[in-house]
Amino acid sequence: MADPKASRKGTVAESSAGIDMKTAVQSAMVFIRDLIPSAKDIRLEEVEPGGPGWMVVVSYTVSQSPTFAVLRGEEEPRIFKKIPIDSETGIAQSLKAWK
Repeated sequence: MADPKASRKGTVAESSAGIDMKTAVQSAMVFIRDLIPSAKDIRLEEVEPGGPGWMVVVSYTVSQSPTFAVLRGEEEPRIFKKIPIDSETGIAQSLKAWK
């Protein structure tokens, strides 16, 4: 009988062959915190299978003084990033602008 994992190679189903969605999201969050220490209020926006892994989109703010924005009644602008996570290793592959 053929290896079912080998028959899915290169398909969306391969994303679930290694790490699960929760692990991919955790990896993306750790990656953002390590790469951009000034990132505040990190939020998960989207997650989906993509290529040979998971595509995770997160958003965050970088304001040094959120108090001033609150006093002015403004919401801080969010920065959105797309992070592909390898399905076998759980390692972030890149960081791209999103939106």
